[in-house]
Amino acid sequence: MAGADCDVAIVGAGLAGAAAAARLAEAGLNLAVIEARGRTGGRGHARAFAGGPDILDFGGSWITPWQARIRALCRRHGIGLRPRHPVTARRWYRDGALHRDYPVAAADRAGHEGALARMAAHSALLKAGQSRDHYGFDFATPTLAAYLDALGPPAATRDLVSAWWTVSGNGDKERVPASEFLHSIGYHDGTPDGMCEVWADTLEGGVEELTRRMIAASGAKVLAEAAVTGIVRRGGGVTLALADGRNFSAAAAIVATGLNPTAEIAFDPPLPPLKSAASKAGHLGRAVKVWVKAEGVEPGILATGGGHAIEWMFSERRAKDGATFLVGFGIADGNWQPAMPHDAEAALARFFPEARFIAADWHDWNADPFSRGTWVAAIAGNLEAHAAATWSPEGPLAFASSDFARAEAGWFEAAAISGEDAADVILGHLRGA
Repeated sequence: MAGADCDVAIVGAGLAGAAAAARLAEAGLNLAVIEARGRTGGRGHARAFAGGPDILDFGGSWITPWQARIRALCRRHGIGLRPRHPVTARRWYRDGALHRDYPVAAADRAGHEGALARMAAHSALLKAGQSRDHYGFDFATPTLAAYLDALGPPAATRDLVSAWWTVSGNGDKERVPASEFLHSIGYHDGTPDGMCEVWADTLEGGVEELTRRMIAASGAKVLAEAAVTGIVRRGGGVTLALADGRNFSAAAAIVATGLNPTAEIAFDPPLPPLKSAASKAGHLGRAVKVWVKAEGVEPGILATGGGHAIEWMFSERRAKDGATFLVGFGIADGNWQPAMPHDAEAALARFFPEARFIAADWHDWNADPFSRGTWVAAIAGNLEAHAAATWSPEGPLAFASSDFARAEAGWFEAAAISGEDAADVILGHLRGA
């Protein structure tokens, strides 16, 4: 495209955009990364807790042992890995009280174990590509709420599933399919508690530092605090309209904003119906992640339950001053909108009554205009909106996100894979052109 500002413009400086920039840089292209925020990292955001000396991940953090792509990127760019603290003790809040013995009362044990056994079996079948069990029960299609109604587990079992849902399905139980939960428990042994066994490491400095180094190494020009409001495809290239009134032209572009923010971009010509509908519907990931600093708690204690507000809390590490940092999760929906620090204090008092609250800190990803939600949670009956095939390129325009990657969807690994895939598509387009 004659007179273009660059060869490829990458919209979004998260891991998908950084991975695309790194791949395209290998081909010697002139690149620009356009980011609405004043930082890199997207939904990976590491910063100081409450302005103190401890750096914590306020967005996504954990990676698994098998996620080779992001591990290779960490090695290449000098990012160290910090192992997750092992779970050394377990607590359950049920029947209005905190328990340290078992997830359910003795009278409910048979019902609880039977429900968990069916969940594990359904998870294994889902991993094998099946959607019905030997009784003909469809476990892949229904929402989590409908799935639990069909299983009929004890109330405390429902609360246990609900707590783990905050870190798996992370959306409205009436709208997100149960397959999100079943897929997550299948990573380890098919049990809810086994879910965290694959959360092996976090990145020192977070994904934010990794993306900063990747983009710097790519040599890309960075336009920060520059929200893209429109993308026009004409004459074999693209023109991006920025919120401040500027236009930026390129021979090709990659949209790496995540699914939900695409609804804020006007595409000309409009995206095809399937993409357009997916962009408008978005995904339902609405997790709330909060860090609490407290005294009187040993690291390694995992507590779940309550069925409301912050339902999952783990004493994750020591602070530099000897206190303990606890990470908690809930889901913002019609039944609960977080009020910090009140809800953080309430969760600490419920799960760790021996602790003394010091402070809480969080980032509201659901209110963040450049994320509009957390990690991907599909809409039941509309799984194709999150399929990689749906987000195939449109001429000189490609798309990249962990929200619709061909593998490891929802993880940082997926973002890296999707960004590199989009870069390869654009390279093929430019060479063909």
